[in-house]
Amino acid sequence: MDRSSSWLRPALRVAIPLMLAACCFFGQGLPVCADDAIRILENTHKVHFSERITFRLQVDALNEIQEVTLYYRRIGKGLTVKVPIPVSSGEDAFTYTWELEPGEVPVGAHIEYDWRIVDDSGNELRTSPLTLDYADDRFTWQALEEDNIILFWYRSSEVEARRLLGYATQSLARLQDEMGVMLKEPVRIYVYRSKSDMSLALPRKSEAYDDRILTLGVVVDDATLLLLGSQSDVEGTIAHELSHIVVGLATDNPYTSLPRWLDEGLAMYAEGELPAGNRRALENAIQRDQLISVRSLSSYTGDPSQVDLFYGEVYSLVEYLLQTYGKDKMTQLLDSFTAGITQEEALQRAYGFGVDELDAHWRKSLGLQPRGTPGPATPVPQRPVQRPCIPCPGVLWGGFLSAAAVAVGRKRARAS
Repeated sequence: MDRSSSWLRPALRVAIPLMLAACCFFGQGLPVCADDAIRILENTHKVHFSERITFRLQVDALNEIQEVTLYYRRIGKGLTVKVPIPVSSGEDAFTYTWELEPGEVPVGAHIEYDWRIVDDSGNELRTSPLTLDYADDRFTWQALEEDNIILFWYRSSEVEARRLLGYATQSLARLQDEMGVMLKEPVRIYVYRSKSDMSLALPRKSEAYDDRILTLGVVVDDATLLLLGSQSDVEGTIAHELSHIVVGLATDNPYTSLPRWLDEGLAMYAEGELPAGNRRALENAIQRDQLISVRSLSSYTGDPSQVDLFYGEVYSLVEYLLQTYGKDKMTQLLDSFTAGITQEEALQRAYGFGVDELDAHWRKSLGLQPRGTPGPATPVPQRPVQRPCIPCPGVLWGGFLSAAAVAVGRKRARAS
């Protein structure tokens, strides 16, 4: 040990704090001094469901506040909103109100927010993030949970809630057992008692749309389903929308989405037997050799008159793949989409053929020649009914809807 330098240690223990204090006093607000120069007295929020969220901040500052910025973001979504707050001389309390449209923020969403405050001496403070739960607080919700399904309900019996939860768990088991689609995270189902109760939780379309259309169920977030519990075909709605959620979570990637025929086909297949209107449209198209091609089924049809046929075909296409090649190949196909590749590449990886070859194989299974081949179509006998008939999306919407409205996607609706 060098005894000649041992006297420095006590001196340094005294000198270093004095030097830091001098920096804070003479410098330009080094971050180490911000906690003393700016203190948070209040950092709160208030939610008015479907109307607004108000953020409030109050500080105690040694110097004049020069800048205040609010940052907020939905947890799980990459976008952060930056809001500069106007600052007046001598002001120490700041408020920002996020005006909401109905359905703009999904029920059950988690929102994280924090503030950045800078005074006129350059001292800066960034608050720790706080989280708010965007709940529909108009009702007193109860919850049941089973097999990664959390069901919320109000003003109903536990017997009814367990019946709905049973439908959901049965649908989930079918997705896993018959289609090889596994659920990666919990799914939340909010059961509303009436159309008016659910209206403020739904995105607003138009007055005419909202008056004429009764939404039975809609996916509002990656793992959140809003359900009208009083409907007659609630079992089919749960199965259809739960498929969209489970498949969406299983194939989530930042590069590409599933082709519509696969996403909607799996959802239709999850419901059970193909509804009568869709089956008639499919069989008529087979007899006339007027099927929409698989390539065209990759997006929604732009013709409202073909909605029944669209859903009939996508059901038939998924049924063909599952019954011919099995659920393991379907799982491989979905896993391929997770990598963000095109449907042509995904089909090649899973089945060894592409979109046009799939179209030809599927047509052959229905008794039709490959597309463009001359010759009459062979009639196909009607398949026996094996499961209950449940209405599917768009079947009962009516002809007054535009093509854009028909292409809503992850929603079941009917004319009210």
